[in-house]
Amino acid sequence: MNGNGMYEIARQRSADRQRTARQAGEARAARAAARGRHARKEAPETIVTPVIPDFVEEMFNQEKGGRHARAGH
Repeated sequence: MNGNGMYEIARQRSADRQRTARQAGEARAARAAARGRHARKEAPETIVTPVIPDFVEEMFNQEKGGRHARAGH
């Protein structure tokens, strides 16, 4: 086999390896994008904060007018 033929075979093998690596990279990127889409579809985490009581009403049992006022008092 002459040098030109060996060069062509080596060039084709190199091109095949590069094509395979590029396809593998694209497949990894597609899987990562799919994982990202699936992760966003999950329900968002709900944050629960404790109820802070009205300090004056709780400490001194004072009732004021407004939405906290009892009917008939």
